[in-house]
Amino acid sequence: MKKRLGNPLFVICSFLAGCTSASDLDRKADRTQSPSADARWLTLIVKAADGVEPRPVTLQYASEKCKEATHYGVGGQSQSGTAMMRALNFEKVELVREASGNAYKARFAIDAGGACQWKLASLETSFKYRSNHRLVKGREVISHGSEFNFRSAKDAIRTPNVKAEFAYFPVILVKDDPSKNELRLRPKSLFFPPNLDPSASGTMTLEVRVVEDMAMTVRADPQESHRYLVTYPDGATGTSPYLDTVGVEDERMQCLLSAGKKSCAEYSPRRR
Repeated sequence: MKKRLGNPLFVICSFLAGCTSASDLDRKADRTQSPSADARWLTLIVKAADGVEPRPVTLQYASEKCKEATHYGVGGQSQSGTAMMRALNFEKVELVREASGNAYKARFAIDAGGACQWKLASLETSFKYRSNHRLVKGREVISHGSEFNFRSAKDAIRTPNVKAEFAYFPVILVKDDPSKNELRLRPKSLFFPPNLDPSASGTMTLEVRVVEDMAMTVRADPQESHRYLVTYPDGATGTSPYLDTVGVEDERMQCLLSAGKKSCAEYSPRRR
């Protein structure tokens, strides 16, 4: 009579974690960077318009050579555990303002090297905006981050030097008490950065501006709950059931923000 095996879960290593020893789980990757002589470098230049101040850029480096224990959870605590995944390293880099003008600059390695052969996986930028608009004068707001991914993909841009322009406009929530007015920012259009894999060292130039005199104003409808009254910069009016969607991919605003447009009558104000 053959002896039956016990529960295979106790004798077979898990699919995710593999046969990992306790010492492997405790081991930390060496985060020392040591770029080689032929390493690629990136110079980031942010040209900030009035009222705009870039925040420190967040860099994510990844190592395919070094692994670290990563905790995961699927379907709650019943399927949680630890797996050995590629090591990640996050850094904050300050951008230094140049002596003249409104340009801020930082330089960092794409191929950071070191014992773990670190490579830049992504960078994220954001900015602080201080308004001079009469309804929210002196108020500050932080933009959402824009993330650029660096990877060897078929659709990746290989050009060493790239440039992107970001235009924003204010959305101002007007309240009965002016001191409680709220300031928000909306991009002229949604931007989905492409993958980057520069063939050599280069420069990324980002131009950021907020068109302050093209603010949309929003007020809660006093006659109907969960409804907002929206006023466009040209005086046109619309409505919205959600504050968070005001100005998002708004064709009339995109027209008003476009240089040389004399009339945007073809784009009706949103009414929902």
